[in-house]
Amino acid sequence: MSSTAHSPQKIKLCEHVLLQHFGPIAARVGALLLKRGRLTIKEIGRFLNQQPTRTNRGPIDPFGNYTATNSKSTLVSAPIAGASSSYNTSDPNAPVPVPKHLVEQTVMTLIQHGCAWHSSTDPDIADPNQEFFEININEVLLRLRFGRYIGIAEDELGDTAARIVKLVLQHGKLQASDIIDRVTSEMDAQRKAASLASEAQADPPNGNTNGSSNKRKADTAAETAALQSQVARQLTILLYRTYLRPSSVHQHVSPRDKEIKYEAKKRRQLRGIPTPKDLQKIKEEVRAQIAEERDADWDASATAVTLGADGLVADHRETRRGLLRKQHSAIAVASAASKTKRARTSTRTKDKKDKNGVNGSSHAPSATPDTFDPADDFDIDPTAWLRVHLDRFDVHLRDEIMIDAVREKYNNTAAEVFRHLIHAGDASTRRSVRDIRSAPISIAALSHKLPSDLSLQKGFDRRSFGKDRASLPSRQEFLAEYCAVFSHSEDISGRSKSVRLMAPASDGTTKSAGGSKIASSFTIEFANLAERMRRDLLRNVVEEKFGTAAIRIMNILREKGKLEEKHISKLALVSISETRDLCSRLFHASLLGLQEVPKTKDRDPAKTFFLWFVDESKCRAWLLDHLYQSLARLGQRRNEEMRRQTPLLRKVERSDVKMDTVGLLTEWERESWARLQTVVQTLTVAEMRTEMDVFVMRDLAAGTYVSDE
Repeated sequence: MSSTAHSPQKIKLCEHVLLQHFGPIAARVGALLLKRGRLTIKEIGRFLNQQPTRTNRGPIDPFGNYTATNSKSTLVSAPIAGASSSYNTSDPNAPVPVPKHLVEQTVMTLIQHGCAWHSSTDPDIADPNQEFFEININEVLLRLRFGRYIGIAEDELGDTAARIVKLVLQHGKLQASDIIDRVTSEMDAQRKAASLASEAQADPPNGNTNGSSNKRKADTAAETAALQSQVARQLTILLYRTYLRPSSVHQHVSPRDKEIKYEAKKRRQLRGIPTPKDLQKIKEEVRAQIAEERDADWDASATAVTLGADGLVADHRETRRGLLRKQHSAIAVASAASKTKRARTSTRTKDKKDKNGVNGSSHAPSATPDTFDPADDFDIDPTAWLRVHLDRFDVHLRDEIMIDAVREKYNNTAAEVFRHLIHAGDASTRRSVRDIRSAPISIAALSHKLPSDLSLQKGFDRRSFGKDRASLPSRQEFLAEYCAVFSHSEDISGRSKSVRLMAPASDGTTKSAGGSKIASSFTIEFANLAERMRRDLLRNVVEEKFGTAAIRIMNILREKGKLEEKHISKLALVSISETRDLCSRLFHASLLGLQEVPKTKDRDPAKTFFLWFVDESKCRAWLLDHLYQSLARLGQRRNEEMRRQTPLLRKVERSDVKMDTVGLLTEWERESWARLQTVVQTLTVAEMRTEMDVFVMRDLAAGTYVSDE
C-alpha cells in the first residue's frame, strides 16, 4: 500500500495508537512504514539510524504550528540497550539509534497483533527470501475500540467471555490450550483471594486440621477442574458464534498483494494481449478466489472419523476450524438422520394412503424443538490458534447505532421492533458490518417470536385503530404495519428507494394493521440508513463551520447535479456575492468540485462555464481527516494532563495509598486527583463519540468485497 494513500492526520493518529499500545520504538517503525511504504528489515534499520537532516528529525506533529526545521520528535527518545555509543547525540532532535534485533522483535510483535503485513517478492523476478513489511493501518485504528469489544463480550456472554477476549486482545493471537490455562489460573487466583479474605474475617475452626486440609485440597482441585471446563466451554461458544476466529497464514498477507499476485498469474496464462473483457473476467475470478480463501480460514477441509462407544464409526465434516465434534454427538447425528429418513418414508406412505382414500385423516409431521445450543455438539481443539474477530463485534455496534437512529426518528416502540427485526435478519454467523442489506425476514415467523411484554400498539396513535379491543389488529398485522412504515410502502416515487429502511423481499403479501397489502418478507437496507447517517453527520459539521447557507447550497447541488453560480443563487435564495464566497470556501475545503466546460477551443475563461458539484468521496475524506485530527488531539491532551500529575499518579498507584486514600492523601492531592479523574473521563467520552463517528463514516455498510484481514 502506498504511503500517499494516508493523510498526515491518519498517520499521526496511527503513530499515537502504536505509542500507547506498544511503545516508542513501535511508533517510530510504524510511522516510518506509513510514510515510506513497504520496507525490508535492513531498510527499516537504515532509515531509523541515519543521521538527522532537515527532513529527518523524528515524527513531526502535523497539527502543530511550528515548521519542520525547528520541530521536535513527539516520541520518547530514551537510551536503548545495544545501541551504538558512537552515534552523534549533539543534536537534541536526532533519532535514537535502534539495533537490528530490536527492529526485528518490534516487527514480529506488530505481525503477532495483526498490525503489520509481510510479503515476499515474486520468485521469478527477485530473491524469494527478501521479505517486505507494511502497516495495516485499519487494524491499528481498530485498537481504539478494544474497550467496547470487551464490554460487548461481557454483556452478551458473561464475565468469563470478557476475560478470554481481553486476554486474546492483549496477546494478538494465542493457542486454545494457553487461553484455557491462563484464564483458569486468573479466575482460580481471584477465587482463592476471595476465600482467604472470607476466612480471615471468620473465626478459626476447631478440631482436626489435617483432615480439613486434605478435604480443602480435594475441593480446590475439583473447583479448578470445574473452572477449566467452564473456560473451555465458553471458548467453544466464542469460536462457534464467530467472536473468535482461527488464525491462518492468509491473514498476514495484504489483500491488495493477493489481487496483484493472482491477476499477474492469470494474465500469464492468457495468450496474446488481454482484452477489457478478459481483464474484467480475471478480476472477478480473483475476487472469487480471495473469497474462497477467506471462507477456508473458517471451514475445515478434512472429514473426520469418530469411533463411538458401541463400535459405530460416524463420518462428519467439521463446521468450524478449531472445533471438534463430540463422539456421542456424532453417533446422535447418525441416529437422528436414520430416524428422519424413516419418518420421511412413513410420511410418504401415509400421504399415498390419503390420496387413495384409505385414510381420510391428515397427519402433520412432528417437529422436534431445539432444546440444546448447537455449540454443545463441539469441543475446542487445544492446538488451534485463535484471534479476535473484530468484525463480529462491530456488528453489535452497527445494530445499536441504527436502533438509536430509528428511535430518534420515530419512537421507543418502533426502535424495539426494529431491534427484533435487525436480529432476525442477522441470524447467520457470517454476518459482517460491511453488509449493505440483511437476509430476508418473514413477518409471520417473527410475529410469534416477539416478547409478550412488547406492546406494539404503543407506537401508533390510540385513535388510529378504534377503542374496541375486540376489533384491534393482531400482532402480525401490527408488525406488518411497522414494516410498511419503515419501507415507505405508500410512497411510489423513485426517491423512496434510497431513503427507506426496509425493502420488500418476496412476491407474497400479507395484511397490515392499516388494511393495506404489503410484502410478507422484508430485508433491512443497511446502506440507506448508513448513507443517511453520514449525510446527517456531514451536515452538522458543515453547518457549524460554514453556516446554514452552505448546507442549502450543498443540498441543492446534491439533488440537481452540476450548476452555475447564478442558478445556485436563485435556488438557494442567496446573493450572488455570498454564493461565490461560500462556493470558494467549500471548494477550498474539498467539499465542492469545479467542472470547466469551455465554449471555444482556446479555453478562454471569459467563454467558459464553471459548474459546481458535490464530490461525495472528497466530502467523506475531508470529514474523516478532521475526525482523525480530533482523536489525535484528544489523546495528546490526555497524555499531557497525566504527565502534569505524574508524581500524584505514582503516589496513588501505591498499594498502601489504595487501601487508605483519605488518610494518606492531603486535601489538595484529593482535589487534584478528583479533578484529574473528571478531566480524563470527559476526554474518554469525547474520544468514544468521535470514534463512533469514524465508525459511521468509514466502516458502516461499506459494501467492499475484501475486508482487511
